Amino acid sequence: MKNQEIELKLTLPDGAAIRPAALRKLLAAPTRATAMKLATTYYDTADCWLKNHGMALRVRHVGNQRIQTLKAPGTVLDGLQSFAEYEAPIEGNRPRLEAISDAKLRRRLDRAGVMTRLRPIFTTSFERNAWLVRRGESQVEVALDIGSISSKATEIPLAEIELELKAGQPVDLFQFAERLVEDIPARLGLMTKAARGYALALREKPVPARAGALDLTGKLSAGDAFSAIVRNCLEQLRANETAILESEDDEAIHQFRVAIRRFRAAIGAFRELIDDGAHAAMSIDLRWLQRQFGPARDLDVLIADTLMPMAARMHDQSVIRDLLEIARQARTEARRQAHLALENPRYAVMLLHIYRQLLTEDWRGRAAVAQFGLNQPARTFANKWLNRSHKRLMRLGGEHAALSETELHRLRLLGKKMRYGAQAFASLYDSKRTDKYLAHLSAIQDHLGSLNDAVVGRHLLVNLTKELASAPGWGSNESNLLHGIVLGWQSHRISSDLGGFRTTWEGFRAQRKFWSKANGEG
Repeated sequence: MKNQEIELKLTLPDGAAIRPAALRKLLAAPTRATAMKLATTYYDTADCWLKNHGMALRVRHVGNQRIQTLKAPGTVLDGLQSFAEYEAPIEGNRPRLEAISDAKLRRRLDRAGVMTRLRPIFTTSFERNAWLVRRGESQVEVALDIGSISSKATEIPLAEIELELKAGQPVDLFQFAERLVEDIPARLGLMTKAARGYALALREKPVPARAGALDLTGKLSAGDAFSAIVRNCLEQLRANETAILESEDDEAIHQFRVAIRRFRAAIGAFRELIDDGAHAAMSIDLRWLQRQFGPARDLDVLIADTLMPMAARMHDQSVIRDLLEIARQARTEARRQAHLALENPRYAVMLLHIYRQLLTEDWRGRAAVAQFGLNQPARTFANKWLNRSHKRLMRLGGEHAALSETELHRLRLLGKKMRYGAQAFASLYDSKRTDKYLAHLSAIQDHLGSLNDAVVGRHLLVNLTKELASAPGWGSNESNLLHGIVLGWQSHRISSDLGGFRTTWEGFRAQRKFWSKANGEG
């Protein structure tokens, strides 16, 4: 039997955080839960043919029955897990080809010799308490799963709530979940049980994720382009969550912040087309999220680009070693703050709200001007925005030799917004010309980056030396010496970077625009 499974998953940080009775009360469920213990074995070939083709094959023990389920990729729905599900009772414990109802899929598996090469990969064992509830016009099965995932001698806990749409509209899942996370300490789940099991079995470690390819075809409207850009930002954001929580790789936090900045740049570029309420909600939440991750990233940069090179160069200066140690302690606390932000209900609600806006398209402005703008070709909109932004950048940068630190900082921010916008719209244009323009923009960022790092570093330095003030043998002489060394080091780097800025700026000015002037000049 084939089903289209549409579900939303909430991951519980602690399996004891919610009990069945407490969840039933929150759900206002009219009946007691259906409770059962489920033991499931997932199968694949040695080369993971099924995994590599986006499928998962399992045999689940339900009482005395054996239920075989094959999940294949289904309809793409923002923020939801959607699969084509082929389920049937079988005899014995091993999967059977004839139990798959789709003849085309059976032939595909048979040609690849999948069934003869199957072996157990991992198992799940959990207790499920499930309720069938009605929300709006929809019927939703709410399942609380508490147990474990095992592979060989390794085991990880499993604690999650699944909301599966049995009938009705997917948007009701988001509204339902938004209310739940206000009362339950849960994160919006990203990985299926199968994905977590494979990661365990294959000993896959989470790694930082850069932005994925963004392909905007020339036929897209401006409104559709915005939706595609937002989805791309969300993918990068969420792809770095696990690496942030489970590793000490500072690149994961960096890429998470890049996704936030790209998202903020997009809602700034499309501001005139976005509903006021949707724009305000997204802007406020993204600013909050960026602030939660700012200290960790700033300390990463200070440690890697300033303190560690200084310590290696001036290894005889104990004050530098003391500062490096206190900075590392501060970074540990800042990373804890970032972890807590990912587990904060506000982050889950933010994601659910944005996914719901994408699904319903309620983010679209209702005014006639906005409607006209949303329906224009994406390339026409991009031409106008790129031309306008380029002019602003050129006006400010034209007097770069006389700019103050504050103005140079503003120039850096304008350049960064221009780069994010140009990257977002890049697939609408010739790649060679776009790549050259972006390379010159990146060079400008490199020259001005040390100035920003120094400004941020000075603020951090004041707070860090306050922490050192209570250390044995530490006094005003040590503080003054430390400030002088750090400021001297940063001043030298700034002078070196700005020294080559003129040449870099002139190279950028000489670049031909990669976008069309048509519909872009005002």
